[in-house]
Amino acid sequence: MKNIFRNIAILLVVLISVSACEDDFLEREPLDDLSVDNFFNSSTDLEVFVNGLYNNAMPRWNTQQSISGISDGFADVGSDFMINGVTPTGSLSQQSATGVAPINSGFWNGRYDNIRRANIFITNYDRVSIRDQAADQYIGEGYFFRAFYYFSLLNAFGGIPIIDQVLDVNDEALYTPRSPRDDVARFIIQDLDSAIEHLSWKGNGPAVAGRINKESALVMKARVALFEGTWEHYHAKNGTPHAVPGSDGTAFLQMVEPAIQQVIAVHGNNVFGDYNQLFSQVDGAATPGVFWYRVYDTNVLTELSHNFYWKVVDTGAAFTDRLVNMYLDVDGIPQRISTRPLTTLNEKGQNLDPRFRATVWTPDRGPMDQIEGRGALGDLALRYPLLIPAVEFITATGYRQWKGAIFGTNRLRAGEADDILIRYAEGLLAMAEAKAILGTISQVDLDATVNVLRDRVGAVPMNLGTVNNWSINYAASEGFDPSAANVVNEIRRERSVELANEGFRLNDLRRWGIFEDAINGYIPKGANLQEFMDYFNEPSRVTADGYTGNLSDLQLVEGVNVQSDPNGAINPFFRNPDFEEGGQGFFVNPRDYLSPIPTGQIDLYRVNGVELTQNPGWNL
Repeated sequence: MKNIFRNIAILLVVLISVSACEDDFLEREPLDDLSVDNFFNSSTDLEVFVNGLYNNAMPRWNTQQSISGISDGFADVGSDFMINGVTPTGSLSQQSATGVAPINSGFWNGRYDNIRRANIFITNYDRVSIRDQAADQYIGEGYFFRAFYYFSLLNAFGGIPIIDQVLDVNDEALYTPRSPRDDVARFIIQDLDSAIEHLSWKGNGPAVAGRINKESALVMKARVALFEGTWEHYHAKNGTPHAVPGSDGTAFLQMVEPAIQQVIAVHGNNVFGDYNQLFSQVDGAATPGVFWYRVYDTNVLTELSHNFYWKVVDTGAAFTDRLVNMYLDVDGIPQRISTRPLTTLNEKGQNLDPRFRATVWTPDRGPMDQIEGRGALGDLALRYPLLIPAVEFITATGYRQWKGAIFGTNRLRAGEADDILIRYAEGLLAMAEAKAILGTISQVDLDATVNVLRDRVGAVPMNLGTVNNWSINYAASEGFDPSAANVVNEIRRERSVELANEGFRLNDLRRWGIFEDAINGYIPKGANLQEFMDYFNEPSRVTADGYTGNLSDLQLVEGVNVQSDPNGAINPFFRNPDFEEGGQGFFVNPRDYLSPIPTGQIDLYRVNGVELTQNPGWNL
């Protein structure tokens, strides 16, 4: 990993000579052939060049992205699983969107700039005379990153122009029309197959800490195939304008299992045991089930550290009832059909799937400042998150994130927990979901995928016969498919729980074709308000925990600074009339399933006699 950063300066010199600096990817200066001829001579040259492709694929941990990039920080904010404060944001607040496409898109331009750099690499890597294992590794990384960047464009825009060569300003191919989305997906998978062929397995040869490995490419292939397969399957099933004519996604869904079976053959059921602490490990290389990760190490570069610990204090971001309701009870059945009454946070922590307590803060842990290492942060001496902006930030639903908590003063402030980008669990769940949709899933499949993840936390295994015999109504408004077999929906539930706040939720709703069902009319709710009032409005409880501030700052008054729904759940948006019962929807169908093509690109194409079409619902 150190080599990646040591060689960045060299790489920048190379990129200046082989790539122009304009913002628009269609207006590049010709490639400097002399510089290319003098550079691609050894595996070390390949390493130096491909290192630069890592940078834009691995932004800092708190850069909020979805599966179009990486996923971490508060990556589900703005979805039905997580809100940010008491003001609706993200997909929950689209009513002010004009529907007018922007002239320019930094994301579009930036991604095509990265693709051009990958094309330079792929076009020239065969100049290397000695093809050793190291050279093959870096060639595989080059193909991986071109696929990675193209997938982020497919995810955002659907069908896009495919540019697979280095072009100069006079090439007609600069104005290649949009390819159908399924052709783009096949192109991406073809690149990933090339990556898989060349890459080494994790920890073998040049596949060292922080580098792409064969496992990462196999899981990425499953990610792309599942995304496109389910997109085509559900949008065809629902008859949306985003359906692919003549395709139900089967061909892509069938690609998922062979990819993940290769990973299973190597890793079996070897996953990291402590779900909560998986995301606070400082050595991804030694962490089972972690494949691609960004290394944070102040011994390598001072900048490479972060304030990751802010994820688990009151920062505004808060889980919602929609996520909490996804957790099964300890008997392995949905809360909806369970007879076990669960009201308080502690009751939920003790009686739900153990991943709930590993993901959501519970007050039986004691005051936050008594947790190992937390006092140095100046956290409040309180055992409940703040619901109102008294003296620090708030957790508006009362459901504070605890997933990835870092313990110990030195570790907490060092900011050296590696940032997980691709992990085994995603691949296992992709295989289970694809096979469930295809109708080919068996108990053996569940035991090799879902139950590997459940076993490591002590949760009840999923039994195919039992699940399919449940009498339960699944609603699209909660993210399910009412017409599907129970097992399809229970795998969706498993995915929601296992991958909570890793940036998958919004894209899952899009590919399942139920975005508007899950978002429009949804009023996020939180924990039981009375539990919080019993604590904050009882001075003796607060002072017993060590709080020495002004007690009046903490007082909760229903209808004034807090509000609950008829069932007693916190309603963080009670001040916003749009989030009253029967309020308006905010997702515009079909517009908001895809981002708009920038009109500057459309105009540029038109001037050159080529049509670049706009996505449905967007105005030019």
